Amino acid sequence: MPPKSQPYWQMPAFLDDTTAEASYDEMPHEDYLTYRIGMLSGEFNRNISKYFSRHFGLTLAEGRVLARLVNSGPQSYGEICETLLLDGAQISRAAAALADRGYICKGDDPKDARRAIFELTEEGQEVGREVIRVGRARQKFLLQKLSATERRTLYRTLSKLMGVMADLNAEGILLGEAATQESV
Repeated sequence: MPPKSQPYWQMPAFLDDTTAEASYDEMPHEDYLTYRIGMLSGEFNRNISKYFSRHFGLTLAEGRVLARLVNSGPQSYGEICETLLLDGAQISRAAAALADRGYICKGDDPKDARRAIFELTEEGQEVGREVIRVGRARQKFLLQKLSATERRTLYRTLSKLMGVMADLNAEGILLGEAATQESV
């Protein structure tokens, strides 16, 4: 059982305030939505990393690259970076390790000789499919902890926030800039 002493495991007090908006100004850092999402992401990543290491001998980035290539077929380095939202160094290290283990091979893009394409080997396909199988089991396990209403609300809310961030990023506006401009 995870330590419930961490502030992000507790329900924020400001949610009990029915007068709403005023309490945001004095919200403790541990109650920030971005902080809590980051902490949850960190908890997931730490746990999944341990699983990948223990059961597949993979890093988190390597597992994600394998799963991505199983789902998409061959992709370029840039496409993998963009899809997984990982930095280039992580993808580069993951691709090199996966190639060394014989899970992927690197070829030239027939449309652009300057661009490399990564493709799964037969062994890489096998391991990648197992990574995906375990990923689906994790999702089922987590989603079964929520009611149907909670699942719909969670996904609707996440989609809305992802849309906000996609719009800001497309416009080149940083979240802090948007937030401080609106309050002025």
